[in-house]
Amino acid sequence: MRKQGEITVFLAMILLSMCALLCGIVESVRTAGARCYLRTAVNASMDSLMAQYHRELWEEYRILGLEHRGNASLETEFAAFLSPYLEAGNWYPMELKTVAIREIAGLTQGAGSYMEQAILDYMRYGLVGVLWDALDEEGAGELLSVLKEAEGVSRVSELYEGHAREAVRLEETLERIESCLDKQKENWRLAGEALEDANGERFIRKARDMIGDLEKVPGLVEDYEVQADELAEKLKESRERFAGEEDLGAQTRQALEEEIRQYETYVSEDGERRREVALLREKSSASIETVQREIEEAQAVMDYINSWEPEEDGDDLDVEALWAPVRERWSRVPLLGLNLTFGIQDKETEGILERIRGFMEEGLLGLVLPEGTEVSHGVLSLAGLPSAAAKDEAAFKDPDVGVGNLLDRLMVCEYGIRYFEPFDRESSQTSSYELEYILCGERVERDNLAGTVMRLTALRSGLNLAHILADPAKRQEARTLAAAIVGGTGLLPLVSVMTFFVMSQWALGESIADVRCLLSGGHVPLIKSASQWKLDLEGLLSMGREGKISQDVSEGAGLDYRGYLRILLFAAYGEEEIYRMMDVMQMNIGKGQPGFSLADCACSVDMEASVWGKHVFFSLGLWKNGSPGAYETAMEVSGTYMETL
Repeated sequence: MRKQGEITVFLAMILLSMCALLCGIVESVRTAGARCYLRTAVNASMDSLMAQYHRELWEEYRILGLEHRGNASLETEFAAFLSPYLEAGNWYPMELKTVAIREIAGLTQGAGSYMEQAILDYMRYGLVGVLWDALDEEGAGELLSVLKEAEGVSRVSELYEGHAREAVRLEETLERIESCLDKQKENWRLAGEALEDANGERFIRKARDMIGDLEKVPGLVEDYEVQADELAEKLKESRERFAGEEDLGAQTRQALEEEIRQYETYVSEDGERRREVALLREKSSASIETVQREIEEAQAVMDYINSWEPEEDGDDLDVEALWAPVRERWSRVPLLGLNLTFGIQDKETEGILERIRGFMEEGLLGLVLPEGTEVSHGVLSLAGLPSAAAKDEAAFKDPDVGVGNLLDRLMVCEYGIRYFEPFDRESSQTSSYELEYILCGERVERDNLAGTVMRLTALRSGLNLAHILADPAKRQEARTLAAAIVGGTGLLPLVSVMTFFVMSQWALGESIADVRCLLSGGHVPLIKSASQWKLDLEGLLSMGREGKISQDVSEGAGLDYRGYLRILLFAAYGEEEIYRMMDVMQMNIGKGQPGFSLADCACSVDMEASVWGKHVFFSLGLWKNGSPGAYETAMEVSGTYMETL
């Protein structure tokens, strides 16, 4: 009997199809699980890699940075963390093919924006006990407005203070002209006395001296005209710069406008004086011709006397009659003079005020340091620091990270004040003046301190001048002193010009006293009241005469030295300052870890891992790379210490 197996074959085929379907479904699920497993593995490996952040950098500065020695070292470390997951005996057999870094961001990259973001991430959680009264965008904006106004006042003051000195030089040129004319008058008088004594030789000598005086007049007149033209042109340029000062408040601008107008009035009224001075050029030439004729007449008289011989015995030469016409003409010789008001009467006081401005150019640091303070003369080695590398690289700021508004800027500055040390009178010689270096960036530590003192003095000077301009009593005191310097009969606009000069020096002297107070450990209010003012005009002149100031430390309300450094850092903050912060970090950590470099510290790493996987429930061949039974899976993973990356 013949047996048929159609049903058996049919059932076998159905069973095979069902098994293939079930294996395919199970393999699909397993493959999805393998991807989840691989994702977990690479994420855990990246977490392990990023957990190797530099411990001292975190402990000292609360900055997270992954120190490495190149991309290859990070890839090797990542592969080492990933290998245990791939070698585990489970349903997900895999073999690592490649590991590659797709992108890496260092703390020193991004034009400082990555370091800024690292600081901001910490400060948003570590901002406790901040010294700012109002740490918000509005408060930061108001503070910046005050600082900008102070800087604007300081710039305007510097401009017109220089013009005041130029006006004084202009008056001194008039004094030189007057001195020359006085010598002319004196030689005219002496020549006249010589004629009275019938001393022709002495007359001619003094007359020639008089001509020498007159010949100097055109040159002095030209000097005066050149200086007057330069002053007028500079005042025009300064007026344009003043008009372009956008940061001045309405009240301060109005007060400055009143003072500046006096300079322009001085130049305007000086036009009348210029016309009179210019006439001296022609008058001197005419006088020289007149004196020269008188010399010739005197020489003729002398020749006649020397050649005279009596015709008869007893004839006498009438010398008096011969010299009488010369005396008569000489008495009518026109003398040049200046019939106008000019000059500085109290040159000593004016010189004392000039000396105070000289403190800004030399000797300021010695004046403001507390007695007995020894300044560090250390020299920093800037080679290899982030700031030096940044100058050689074209870096672009990442717009998505870093400081984005005034509040961010304020927090980064607060971080700087917390984690970097400034000048301390108790340890001044051993200190490296970290905050001062961040502000100035000089190699010599003394220069950093001196530069910071200069900035602080300029800031206080602007704020103090704004106070004087708003105080009618102080303005009147300054005007009284200016009138005494110029003289009671002085040109009124010149008195006003000198008044602004006095106010500028007064503000500077007060700022020097303020800085000395701060360096001594005292406090100075940002905006002063009348009762908080330290220096009167007598004290100002005493400072200028003696070249020193004795000021008690103020323990009252106000900011201390560190507080003012916070303000300077906030006002000047930029890319250079953030790189100098990195310099200090690297230098300090490098003391315990030679060769440490922030450039080797990553804040973000993007990695790609590629693996071979084997089908377990469905395979078309033997397990080997590239065989039909193996498949490749690539997985990307990012590791960062920053919230926004």
